[in-house]
Amino acid sequence: MSEYPQIQADNALSQIWFKPKRTLAFLLANHPDKYVLPLLVLGGITRAIDRASMKDMGDKMSTATILLTAVLGGGLFGWLSYYLYAWLLSTTGRWLQGTASSHKFRTVIAWALVPSVVSLALVLPEVVVFGEDLFKSEPENTSHFNNIMWGVVSLLQATLGIWTIVILVKGTALVQNFTTGKAILNLILPGLVVFAPFMLLLLLIEAFR
Repeated sequence: MSEYPQIQADNALSQIWFKPKRTLAFLLANHPDKYVLPLLVLGGITRAIDRASMKDMGDKMSTATILLTAVLGGGLFGWLSYYLYAWLLSTTGRWLQGTASSHKFRTVIAWALVPSVVSLALVLPEVVVFGEDLFKSEPENTSHFNNIMWGVVSLLQATLGIWTIVILVKGTALVQNFTTGKAILNLILPGLVVFAPFMLLLLLIEAFR
């Protein structure tokens, strides 16, 4: 414990913002499973809400239905994608001479999600301000106030998303003993592994048309 004098189990949620690498090192050494599942579940809900926004689901469904679906679907199944991502990070990381297990990556991913999970606190104010426009492709209320609020919310969400990525990169570098560049490559490789076969299939289909 003396290696991390400013970090304890009860202040890890605040320290992860300012000392992400030291906080993750403390957690991995002392409390690797602390809050992992709740953070992954909340991360799944956050992701489901983000997807609904990107796909303009408000054009087809009410805001209440979208949020209920996101909470149930994201909460029940969203965390599974993070388990898969952790496994892929561990597997592809070995190609780069990394040795971190999927268990360590789950801890890193869960705690990197803290800033993104905080964005859930914005959902209720968004519903109050934007109402049914929240998930629509073309909001009906285009008042000056609403336009300003859209900008403020977008900036806050982008900032939280970027900080999640920063923590994830730092955590990957820590558990794999990688440089920042190599850690970023490790984070990208799973996506390439998953999507490359589909891209190859599409190219083959185009070639034989």
